Amino acid sequence: MNPPAKTRSLPWLIAILAGLLLPAAALLLLRDLPAPAPLALIGGPILTVGLMGMGMIAAAAAGRWWLGVGLALLAGVGLILLARGLGMPALPHPFSTGLAVIIASASFAARGALFARAIPGRGWLMALFVVAGEAAMLATAAWLPAWLLVLLPAQWASTAIQTALTGTGTRAASSALLALGGTAATTLIVARLWPRRWPYALMFSAWLGLSALVWHRPGPPPPRADLAIAAAPGGAVAPMATTAPDAATASALNRVQRQIAKWPAALEVDPTQRARNLLLIAAVPDLYDTEPLQSHLPALVQAELKARLPADQRQAILRAIAADPAAGSVAAREALPMLGLPANVGDEAAVRNRMALYAARLTD
Repeated sequence: MNPPAKTRSLPWLIAILAGLLLPAAALLLLRDLPAPAPLALIGGPILTVGLMGMGMIAAAAAGRWWLGVGLALLAGVGLILLARGLGMPALPHPFSTGLAVIIASASFAARGALFARAIPGRGWLMALFVVAGEAAMLATAAWLPAWLLVLLPAQWASTAIQTALTGTGTRAASSALLALGGTAATTLIVARLWPRRWPYALMFSAWLGLSALVWHRPGPPPPRADLAIAAAPGGAVAPMATTAPDAATASALNRVQRQIAKWPAALEVDPTQRARNLLLIAAVPDLYDTEPLQSHLPALVQAELKARLPADQRQAILRAIAADPAAGSVAAREALPMLGLPANVGDEAAVRNRMALYAARLTD
C-alpha cells in the first residue's frame, strides 16, 4: 500500500520549515538590531542550519543526493538574498561564500542519502533528529568544549561560511572545507555500497581523521559584534598585532593592499577625507572582532597613511580626526567589500568612534 498523501508530504513540509522558514524567521527577528551585526556576523550558523535542514531532510525523503544538493543551494541563495534585502551589506568574498555553501550542501545531502538507504521510508526522521541536534549545538556553541565542536560537520560549515562573510576568505577555513568535502565523499561511498556494513569503518575513520585536522588547523574564531562606543582605547578595542601574521592572514593582507590601489576611496582628493576612508579599513573589522585579521590591519593602514598623505600634514590630519570623529563622511564603509572586508551600514556612531581611536593610535 502507498502511504497517504499527508504522510508523503510531511517530510517535504518539514524540510521547508527547517531549511527555509525557520532560518528566514531568525533573520526577520534580527532585522531591527544594529546592522549588519545580526545578519553578517551570525550568518554562518543561520545559513548552515538552512543548508542542513533542506539538504539533509530532502535527500533523505527523496533518496536522491543531487536533489538534496540542489534544494539546499536554492535555500542558501534565498536566505542570502533575504539577508541582503534586510540590510546585510554586499558579500566581501562571493567566491569563498559560494564555495562554502556548495561543499556544505553536498556534505549534508550525502548524509541524507545514506539515511534514505539505511532506513527506507523513514530516513527523513533520522535526518530531522540529526538536524535538530546539530542546530542545537550551533546555538549553544559558545558554551560547548572545543573538542566537541570539532566533531560536528555543522560547525565546520558554520566556520567556513562565517569566514567568507566576515573574515579572510577560503584559505583560513581550508581545514573545515576539506573536512566537509571528505565526509561527503566517504558518506556517498557508504550509501552506494549499502547494505554492506564494512564501509562504515571507512566513514567513521575519515570522520575522526578529518576532525583531527580541524582540531590541528582550526578556523578563525567567530566574530563578536562590539557596537558599544568606547571612551578610550583599551583591552581588545583597537588592537595592534605584535607578532607576524600566519600564512592565511598574510595572504588576506596582501590582497587588501593590492585592492587599495584600485579603491576609489583611497584616491579621494581631500587629504582629510582620504585619511578617514583609510582608517575605516581598520575600524570596521575591529568593530566586528574579526580576528586574526583585525589586529594586523592597523599596520597596513599606517603604511597607507604614510604613503598617501602629505608628510607635513599627516599628524595634524590624524589629530583632527581623533578630536572630532563626527566630522566628514564615513560612506566608504559600505564599499569595504571591494577590499575583501566586511562592510558597515546603519548607525554611524560606533564606527566613527573606532575611526577616532585608530587616528589617535596611528599618529606616531
